[in-house]
Amino acid sequence: MELNAASGVPSRSSARHRRTLILTTLAVSAALVAGSATPSVAAVTGPVGLHPDSARPQVPAMPVPGPLEVGFTFSPEESGALSAVRFYQNAPNSGVVSASVWSSTGVLLAQAPVNPVAAVGWRTVPLALDLDADVTYTVSVLDNDGRIPAIENFFTEAKTTNGIATPAKAGVYKASAGFPTIGQTASGLVDIAFTPEPDLESVPETPTEPTEPDPTAPAPTPTPVEPAAPEPDPAGPVSAVGPDGTHWPENTPRASEARVVQVKPTWAAISAAINAEAKTSDDVVICVSPGTITGGNGSGSSAKGVLQDVGNANRASRILVDACDGVGTVKTAGDKGIAFVGVRGVSIVGIDMGSTSVMLRNVESFGFGYTTVGTLLVTANGGRGVSDADVVEVVAGTEAAEGAGYDRMEVKSADGYDIDGLTFSGLYAAPHYKARGSNAHTDTIQFVTTSGNGTMTDIVIEDSAVFASSNQGIIAGSNNGGEIRNTLVVGGKTSQQRYPVYEGGQPVLAANSLHGTWSDLAMDTSTVAGSVSPSYSFSEVEASESTKGDRGFSKLEPMTLDDLDELAPVPTAERLAAIWG
Repeated sequence: MELNAASGVPSRSSARHRRTLILTTLAVSAALVAGSATPSVAAVTGPVGLHPDSARPQVPAMPVPGPLEVGFTFSPEESGALSAVRFYQNAPNSGVVSASVWSSTGVLLAQAPVNPVAAVGWRTVPLALDLDADVTYTVSVLDNDGRIPAIENFFTEAKTTNGIATPAKAGVYKASAGFPTIGQTASGLVDIAFTPEPDLESVPETPTEPTEPDPTAPAPTPTPVEPAAPEPDPAGPVSAVGPDGTHWPENTPRASEARVVQVKPTWAAISAAINAEAKTSDDVVICVSPGTITGGNGSGSSAKGVLQDVGNANRASRILVDACDGVGTVKTAGDKGIAFVGVRGVSIVGIDMGSTSVMLRNVESFGFGYTTVGTLLVTANGGRGVSDADVVEVVAGTEAAEGAGYDRMEVKSADGYDIDGLTFSGLYAAPHYKARGSNAHTDTIQFVTTSGNGTMTDIVIEDSAVFASSNQGIIAGSNNGGEIRNTLVVGGKTSQQRYPVYEGGQPVLAANSLHGTWSDLAMDTSTVAGSVSPSYSFSEVEASESTKGDRGFSKLEPMTLDDLDELAPVPTAERLAAIWG
């Protein structure tokens, strides 16, 4: 590459090539400390990053004209909170005007403006964001002048520093503003301040061996003592959770109390009956004859529904769709997945979905339950969004899924549509475990807004058992309002008493139970075996306990497998047959 001899600035024809090579051809120090390109950092209890404060570039800046977005790609080994982006201010006016955090696909997750005028040295830009374990992120700064410092060969190979994993060529840049994707081995001295969530699992203290008394010493005079307070019940305040046959969708008649319309076991027959009854006003049950319902177009966010745009949300009571001869006498067939789209004023109860994936999209005044599913997606991405919906006595797996690359359950807002008034009652959800080294994101229940500014309000989880997956148990996505009551959320070692990670699975080291951001949440008579995100704010915490025992929770005593079996019995086929009849 040729430089303009007069100015030291690349000529117009070579500037693009200069930006491509700049971070891999700098003549800079090969070490931050003597003899090492990778800093050796002692264990710390506060925020961590890749570079110590003593790190300095040998070449403080390169005269590259035009904007340059520079950063690095990383994955935290444990979930936690990113509190700031750090970068090295290489000149009194560095040209750095913003700091950003991106998802692995280039979605801008957070951004903060930066005043380019400051003293030379490390700078900290406050920027709050929760990060999930084993999920890939990119952090970067935008330098409008393109004058960046660097350290050569810092990202030559994959490594883990302070619990922050970086691949080979983790350094990234882009020759303009925006998501940087061009990988290289040099570091542009961009860093993060990250605090991993500690493993908050309670560990019983090792009992102290009793000391033998001195037989020659006089016997002490007994001192009266008050009777000790009873030890807290290790099973906690929660009553038995999961399906038990007592929950029922809102505003939905029981079959024995409704007018009966009997139909064949086909989606077409059920759809036609719903449309006919949408104009009536009395309590009615569409009774499906025993058999197998075939068909299904998939359960993805855009899948066509087996029932689509039927019903009436303004009906006096919901239309009940039920199996005539009891739960499980009507089954579904096929492996494509099943979608219910735009269904209104209807409750579908007791149709056996087996291990099928199910999607509920843009439903209103809708109930779904008394069944098992492989995965469940509730999504608002058009029409009326999702409102007044009940998921009742659904079993989302009784065994941990191995090698999974997706969530067990997802509640998703897209394109600005809202989810308001969604209730999970008597739910049981088993983990999704991913393969060792996988960058997949696996939660048991994830609430997420993928596009637009749609809201998630008044979400209720009651009488339910949630066992954490490789990443999280429940991860909220800016939820607002709602309640978690009489519910057990179990993570970490406690969860693995029932669901040990399979050989070849990604080890689960932290106890991530409640993660993400949820505001104005009421906790009532619930147990959290694991961590609670600092981004949860509570309107009240009543008769509830957590492993750490702070923020209004009482401290949870260690739970045993017997405790789990008592509180959340595994809903085997035999148990479901007994309680669902």
